[in-house]
Amino acid sequence: MKHVLAIIQSVFLVFLVASACVTSPCRADDAAKAMASKLEELCRKHDIPAMCAAVVNSDGVVQSQCFGVRKRGAVDKVELSDRFSIGSNTKSMTATLAAVLVEAGKIDWTTTIGDVWPAASSKDIHPQLRNVTLDQLLSHQSGLTANISDVSAQAWASFFAESQSPTLERRRMLKLVLSHAPAGPPGKFLYSNLGYAVVAAMLETRAGEPYESLMKKHVFDPLGMGSADFRSLKSAQQLQPPLLWGHKSDGAPIDPRSVGADNPTVYASVGTVHLSVEDYAKYARWHLAAKPAPVLRTQGACDHLREPLADRSAREKYGCGWICLNTEFGPALTHGGSNTNALALIWIFPQANLAAVACSNSGQPEAFEACDEMIGFMLQQRAGSAAKSDSKPAGDTEKVDPKRLVGRYQLAPNFIFDVKYQDSHLLVGITNQPTQEVFPDSPTKWSYRGVKAQLEFHLRASGPAYALTLHQNGAAQKAARIRE
Repeated sequence: MKHVLAIIQSVFLVFLVASACVTSPCRADDAAKAMASKLEELCRKHDIPAMCAAVVNSDGVVQSQCFGVRKRGAVDKVELSDRFSIGSNTKSMTATLAAVLVEAGKIDWTTTIGDVWPAASSKDIHPQLRNVTLDQLLSHQSGLTANISDVSAQAWASFFAESQSPTLERRRMLKLVLSHAPAGPPGKFLYSNLGYAVVAAMLETRAGEPYESLMKKHVFDPLGMGSADFRSLKSAQQLQPPLLWGHKSDGAPIDPRSVGADNPTVYASVGTVHLSVEDYAKYARWHLAAKPAPVLRTQGACDHLREPLADRSAREKYGCGWICLNTEFGPALTHGGSNTNALALIWIFPQANLAAVACSNSGQPEAFEACDEMIGFMLQQRAGSAAKSDSKPAGDTEKVDPKRLVGRYQLAPNFIFDVKYQDSHLLVGITNQPTQEVFPDSPTKWSYRGVKAQLEFHLRASGPAYALTLHQNGAAQKAARIRE
């Protein structure tokens, strides 16, 4: 993540129109070569076998490339059609399926574990877990411990045999884990894979259909993610060469058909999705658009998936399967996922109209560094394309509709500018201060009367202002637009 954040800071001034497309075949070809070259550089630098990456905007996949071999020591080259494990990045997909069922009236964000299984006794569901809600499970606020292995290492090992259907495996998991006291107080952030396994059981119980088939029907199929599927030992053992191998933390290859090459099916909702990088890019594009269709029907359900629900750290929050943070490009969503033998990373910048994904077939610590650097490179590359494009941001010489300036901008937790446009007047309210009118010095710069202060609004080629800067007493303080 550090490389992506560093790139964000360094390219912000030239990132004028993040959605700008490469305008000529020559540029597109140069960008593709540069991307392929960077993948090769990072694979060699970090000594990882292969990587695939893609960058998208609202129009679709802008660029996708891959480099490396399917198995360390072999010559079989990786291809864009190869299916990579995305590990815990499956979690936001599980939350998306939950939103589908919320819209269908099968469940609600406030539905509790006890609501789903009301006949269960206190011996089956610990009293402190009975009132844990779906939202708390999705945002890691259930108090549940991280993994099944924390409850019983022996039981966890037994799940790798996958001796029953995934649904029955989850039922067995529930009996094992819900009777124990939570590891932490519900309502406080505590990352829990186990919580997402419980979510899958809740969803399939309320819908009366296996979690895996629900996901295919309501998420994968509508988005055209034909390669997306859940790994199982049975399906893996039926795979035929050429095979994309995973690689352990020490870099040693592991046969995808072997026990332990991936999470067991009880963790399907936690992290067993495999898919091509271009299908993963389709999923990223849908979240980037932040519009319901074709997966959801209502904007409310769609927005809930990106709502920060829990404090993950001082500067990061956690939503429904997403780490949520503010950047110079506006609010961003990100997540990293690993099944210990592969790694995937995703970043989404809605206000900048940009999303990127990177996948590696290695669980080495260096794989995260490589994917993080690749995301940063794609961000920087797109910024360069934007700066060279024919599209221009709204500036002082253009006519700007004042309605584009309307919004709420946060300078500090208790200092928010509330900008409104009424009867051809631009009005600005500040927290705990009276509303005042501001007057145009230019289309993007507006000043107060009687107070030596100017507001400079920052705009891209289209859409509302993404920030404003307060110029006062020789200082300039930027306030980012708050997503409504």
